[in-house]
Amino acid sequence: MIKCAIFDADGTLLDSMQMWRDITYEYAEEKGIKAPEGLHHTMNRLSMEQCADLYRELGVPGTTEEVVAQLADCAFNGYRLRVGEKPGAADFLGLLRENGIRVAVATASQIAGVRAALERLGMLPHVELLVSCTEIGIGKEQPDIFLHCAKAFGAEPGECVVFEDSLYAMETAKKAGFPVVAVEDESNALLREPIQAVANRCIASYNELTVELLSDL
Repeated sequence: MIKCAIFDADGTLLDSMQMWRDITYEYAEEKGIKAPEGLHHTMNRLSMEQCADLYRELGVPGTTEEVVAQLADCAFNGYRLRVGEKPGAADFLGLLRENGIRVAVATASQIAGVRAALERLGMLPHVELLVSCTEIGIGKEQPDIFLHCAKAFGAEPGECVVFEDSLYAMETAKKAGFPVVAVEDESNALLREPIQAVANRCIASYNELTVELLSDL
């Protein structure tokens, strides 16, 4: 029986990948550095601290903490004003709550920004736990954040469903024993075949899912 659902934020609940792509290059331009082509793809896998260190390697001045603070300001405004909802996400979270399935959001992004977007889009009341890779101390190349969420709800990995758009995070969760639902996003379009090989189910919209279906994963 499924006890909880663990959602990524960017590209999974939030249609935010274009915002992150824009911020990646806007920040580089503001700092007067040339961003390598495809930098946003690299940044998608990293925590805020790792992103800051990469910018510093490219020539952005300041400490890791200073660059993180600058990036956080950019991201917060993006979440607060720009980011939309993935199709059907808010209604699906409400359906989970109505059926006693607890909801966590596990993100590599800044908690304050993600919270602002979830609140504006009406999803926050359905989320019991919101945790970041920064709080856990490691990214989704390791399963710590997923295991943390499961433990918080008193559940085993097999009693949770992880919703993700990033292939590497899906692989991490699956290896740790979590059923995985892959959420289609522009950022993962070129990885459709390997994603289908990893995920228990792939969806383009949450409108495709019902609570009963989760029991079959």
